[in-house]
Amino acid sequence: MTRLLQQLRQLRASTRGASALEFALVAPVLLMLLMGITQLGVLFFAQAGLKSAVEDAARFATLWPTPNQSQIEQRIQTRRFGMDPANIVGPTVTFSANQAPNFVTISMSYRITLNYVFDKKTLILSESRRAYVAN
Repeated sequence: MTRLLQQLRQLRASTRGASALEFALVAPVLLMLLMGITQLGVLFFAQAGLKSAVEDAARFATLWPTPNQSQIEQRIQTRRFGMDPANIVGPTVTFSANQAPNFVTISMSYRITLNYVFDKKTLILSESRRAYVAN
């Protein structure tokens, strides 16, 4: 019995392996934090690409002569970045009908899947702009 108590005292006084144990406790949290930061970066990049494409199309729609729907949609396709074309919903280009002032509404959505370690979440980002056009 005294030998067992003596070994327990030596083990309690020993600090060997303490840093390895601390790292083993902190490593999962650190890895999850790093993965979350990268997924947040992917989300912000897709949102920036969506917003940029819709804003550029709205500016393009204000040119004279007024571009038609297919030209505006083509402009969106050439100016988008950070998005997978398979996940793009739209774009929807709607011209005002017999209203003054004339305007065009451009809307577009994007499905993005955030990949966590144990779960996947699909978010839908959407952007809409209204641009007033010349008669």
